[in-house]
Amino acid sequence: MYLSERLDELRQVVPSCTLASFGDISTGLALRTSASDLYKQEYLDEVMRQASANFELSDLMSNDNDLVVLATPDEIRIFVRYQAGSPDIVCCVCGDVSDVPLATRSAQKILTEMAGAM
Repeated sequence: MYLSERLDELRQVVPSCTLASFGDISTGLALRTSASDLYKQEYLDEVMRQASANFELSDLMSNDNDLVVLATPDEIRIFVRYQAGSPDIVCCVCGDVSDVPLATRSAQKILTEMAGAM
């Protein structure tokens, strides 16, 4: 299964997930995206910048964090990386906080499978 299909599957499994994106936080690029709506590139760039900034701050405090969850009034942004220090990240945007655990597990599975394939 290709990365794009895995991201589509994540969105289908997580009920309120409207965006699942794989990217590289060291470059700030979203490399593959699955979305239920048409998101502008500026929005995707903002999500990646937020992931990068939050992991940078998190790494200053602890070297073993691979998850950041950010809640806004309109959405929950879930940032998962393969392991601390890794540039590979899956970002999920959900509408319901109850979907955070499932989105996190699904994103971790994608990253683990990708690391095993390399």
